[in-house]
Amino acid sequence: ETNEHKKGSYDLIVGCDGANSIVRGALEKYSPPNTFQFTQRRLLPGCFKVCRLTSMPPLLDQNSVALILPESKALGVTAFVEPTVSGGCCILFAGKLSDNSQLDAPDASKSEEGEEQAGINLNSLLFPDPNLSDRDIHSDAGLTKEMILAQFPLLEGTPGMEDAVQQLLNQRTSVADSVKCNIYNSPSAITPTALCGDAAHATGGVTGQGCNSALIDAVVLVDCLTDNYQPRATDDNIADMKKAMLHQSLQSYSNKQVPEGLALYDLSFGNDGKTLPIFRNIRAMLSNVIDTIFGGRFAIGKKPLQTLLASSLDSFTDIRRDRQKYFVEEFPTDEEFDRQLRSVYDA
Repeated sequence: ETNEHKKGSYDLIVGCDGANSIVRGALEKYSPPNTFQFTQRRLLPGCFKVCRLTSMPPLLDQNSVALILPESKALGVTAFVEPTVSGGCCILFAGKLSDNSQLDAPDASKSEEGEEQAGINLNSLLFPDPNLSDRDIHSDAGLTKEMILAQFPLLEGTPGMEDAVQQLLNQRTSVADSVKCNIYNSPSAITPTALCGDAAHATGGVTGQGCNSALIDAVVLVDCLTDNYQPRATDDNIADMKKAMLHQSLQSYSNKQVPEGLALYDLSFGNDGKTLPIFRNIRAMLSNVIDTIFGGRFAIGKKPLQTLLASSLDSFTDIRRDRQKYFVEEFPTDEEFDRQLRSVYDA
């Protein structure tokens, strides 16, 4: 917010700065060639913006999360309302990058200029291409509020909607990305550095596990530091000892969480373009149908994946291995992961 930059030396750096992580970019830059690697893929055309209000919409349950669909289903914009502890709420508007030629604004939402607004719809107002310059973006707070209330009448009467609309218009369109890294820690030659959350493994909200997986990363990182970082003031070369213990902690963190991140990636994107052999594919399709219909009831089938991820305490790796029949490639064992991760920075 202040655009203030500070320089200094640090014992430990933890990159929790999202899918477009600056820390991850620096880790790639300062790691030896062909060691730390990551892939980042834009999940077009999905995009989103978030606004915060001091009060919940009065027409909604004040203590429940709500998914609101638009009046015009063809619009492709949804509103996800989540209460906050202060009595307010956050509203996440999800849609697609605008294409003004696809859908005109509904008659009820047009301003008096009528024909001048042709080609403009809520999607185009909320989600202009993030690569456009400010002068190329059509911004109209009054029209945007009018269209939001026309498409989402359950938001009618919400205090602070004018401010919420301004928040939305002031934001750049956020586009969901997927991220996959081969390791989450730095080589021993540089400052001990770890990646957590979307900086290490992002799935663009496909499975709704971004927040959960980031919190688990934080807990595991703390556990690894607690177990491995125990310097004593009497140790010789205390500075070198601390650095070695930090690197050992972060290697342990990678060994535990890289399999989790890759398992969640697989569960989110399936075979990612690869195709199962025909008979395995038919079997997988039938299993999906049975799971969807019965969901484990009457001891028939299993819970659908989305339900399982949202309700189970099983690790992502356990769920991924249990669903191997749906995947082309075998998921590595713990021993295979351990060997792979320890060899990344070997000379």
